[in-house]
Amino acid sequence: MRRSLALLAVPALLLSLAACAGDAGGSTDAATPSSSSSATADVPLRASGEPQSPQAGFPTVELDADGRPTVTVPDATAPTELGVETLIKGDGATVQAGDTVTVQYQGVIWNTGEIFDESWSRGAPATFSTDQVITGFADGMIGQTVGSQTVVVIPPADGYGETGQPQAGISGTDTLVFVIDILAVS
Repeated sequence: MRRSLALLAVPALLLSLAACAGDAGGSTDAATPSSSSSATADVPLRASGEPQSPQAGFPTVELDADGRPTVTVPDATAPTELGVETLIKGDGATVQAGDTVTVQYQGVIWNTGEIFDESWSRGAPATFSTDQVITGFADGMIGQTVGSQTVVVIPPADGYGETGQPQAGISGTDTLVFVIDILAVS
């Protein structure tokens, strides 16, 4: 059974996260996870753990002074299997299925390297449940610890399926890459 799908919406389209419930076919029943507008001193704005060695074949990530990532996708065919890489290993609580998380994230399309959505440009982390997002995005957080940064390579089957998410410029054949900073869990 598929988890609920969610479109981490393109800011120009929705200016907030918009969730889509359904299977990989991409139903458009709407719900709205909240964008965290009141970051407190208890929630950092970026991952804060220990840097880890990168894996060969994964997109590379460079961070600016504020922690915003720049993703470089390898000049290679997109993987057909979900892949998760931990770039920074935090020492906080472990994310479980169904938890509510606060994250900073950036999503790019493998074939173009174009950003289709990110919390960084909105100036605040996003807060939502792991069961309100596409399967691959959730898999990039579940089992990880607060303070971690992951890179998740998501083939269409674990993303928006054959229909894609046209409103965000995602086709049914697009492999997605997300960089996720896990900031808090409840």
